[in-house]
Amino acid sequence: MIYLDNAATSPVFPHILEKLEHWNREFFANPNSVHPEGQKSRREIDRVRRFLSQVVSSGEENIIFVSGATEANNTVIKGLAERHKNKKRILISPIEHKSVLVPVKELVKKGLSVEFLKVDSEGVVDIDHLKERIDKDVLFVGVMHVNNETGVVQDVKVIGEICRSKGVPFFSDIVQSFGRLEVPYGYIDFFTTSGHKINAPKATGFMKISQEYPLHPLITGGGQEFGIRAGTENTPGIIAFGEAVKTWDENRQAFIDRFRELEKLFIGKLKEVIPDIKVVSEGKKVPYITTVLFPDVKGHDMVIALGRRGIAVSSGSACSSGSPMPSHVLTACGFSEDDALSGVRFSFGVDTDAAWLETAVEEIGEIYRKLSSFPF
Repeated sequence: MIYLDNAATSPVFPHILEKLEHWNREFFANPNSVHPEGQKSRREIDRVRRFLSQVVSSGEENIIFVSGATEANNTVIKGLAERHKNKKRILISPIEHKSVLVPVKELVKKGLSVEFLKVDSEGVVDIDHLKERIDKDVLFVGVMHVNNETGVVQDVKVIGEICRSKGVPFFSDIVQSFGRLEVPYGYIDFFTTSGHKINAPKATGFMKISQEYPLHPLITGGGQEFGIRAGTENTPGIIAFGEAVKTWDENRQAFIDRFRELEKLFIGKLKEVIPDIKVVSEGKKVPYITTVLFPDVKGHDMVIALGRRGIAVSSGSACSSGSPMPSHVLTACGFSEDDALSGVRFSFGVDTDAAWLETAVEEIGEIYRKLSSFPF
């Protein structure tokens, strides 16, 4: 299998897999129990929390362990709305992940209003439009740092400065940048992460909250995680997540340099084989996520055909009753329906091999020649 779908999920680091059984045996006790075994688990959670607080330069009380970004995004969005009911407007980009768009849509049904910030043809948020629309009545501004489909990078530092000048909380889904990029954490009031995107086990991650803007908890019960997220903490998962963050932190530049080399190789060879392709957000994106538009071919068909040849990729289009729907990200960038249906996402990981990409390009070229004989 040639795996080029790391933006969807990534394999757990081998050195973490080797230790998981030990961590599950050694730290199985409930960390909320007062007996020695429980407190042993508590100390590990506190250690990882302390480490993460140093990584993101925030207080330990602002680090809340969660099962991943979907839970965290829902917690921030619904928690702010429930706690600050006098704020009725939300400003977000139209290219957010569904775990942001859907909770916001639910709030609209409850009487709040949402305004989508303009983006250009590459998906970059229009800063002037943000300045025009933001005011003290805005509940929060939500703009993801790196888009999960195109890899386009937003200037979250500037956005954070604008929000701060207006006294409006800034929320950012940083799932596709955390660990991999230098994130300006100090300019983001709330951000969310997910462990399985950085080679940690699934159902791990954390969100950073702000004491300036209190949240109503989404999950209530025993009062764990400073009363923000009830439920017994996943001690082995938290330890594993901390180890993954540490690995990325220690190897970030080497990983990124390699991603740049792989990106250059992949796009260069692909353009040699299919000159008419369009690379979305080229020059404004991270090197480890690339969405390519294939003229006269449906991305969904390309994904299926590549899968049959042992190459795992994904398309930005969603399927409803078996019929592909255009990517909301690409349509927001102004692409036609046909173009939005033609996108395929290739995303690299730490184990992606240059030989994989050369093989993938050969297969893509062969599949494209067959599929393009049967245009839309």
